[in-house]
Amino acid sequence: MKDYRLEVASSFIHPMWLRTVAGREFEVVVANDGGLEVEGERLRFVGDALPPGTAVVLRVGRWITCVTAADRDEAARQRAAENAARLAAEHAALNRHRDEALAQAAELNLPFRWSPAIKDVLSGLSESSWGDGRNRSTVEHILLLEPLADGRLTRDAGDFLCTARSGSNGKRWSSGAEGSVAVDGDGQPYPAKVTCKTCLKLAARWRDR
Repeated sequence: MKDYRLEVASSFIHPMWLRTVAGREFEVVVANDGGLEVEGERLRFVGDALPPGTAVVLRVGRWITCVTAADRDEAARQRAAENAARLAAEHAALNRHRDEALAQAAELNLPFRWSPAIKDVLSGLSESSWGDGRNRSTVEHILLLEPLADGRLTRDAGDFLCTARSGSNGKRWSSGAEGSVAVDGDGQPYPAKVTCKTCLKLAARWRDR
């Protein structure tokens, strides 16, 4: 989008005119003599000029400049299209994450009630963190909602599949009774995807049963 420079045609610029137009935008049309008029003051192009009849958007700041109204409208259209494309891509990505999480949950085929949950970390509660007990290394675990006894693998309700409460997870999880929840592109919640490698490795024993 090209800017065109203008100046006041007269040799004297009235201070009141400058105060009136400073910081404002004006939509005007280039006159037959090639000049423009803004708030009673005649302006002329400096250097490159636009033909008579061209609609322009004029701005008065440190300099007096203008762009064509057509260029302004096209730039706005492009910004709107880019924003729409970005939002569509984000919407699709969020729905793809949802589909992956739901497909994973169905594939796990776990013989107990469970939900995804995280281990709280103190660094996830600091001012510079996400503020919800997470940090960059946080993963989603399988939290058991009922006891499990499968051979030598035993867990109580409230344990993670990868670690019993007597281990490193303690009772420091804060995902709530519904577990960790993510949101899809339509703002609808769904159980988050499990990302703990140890939980997934242990869960593999039930996949083909």
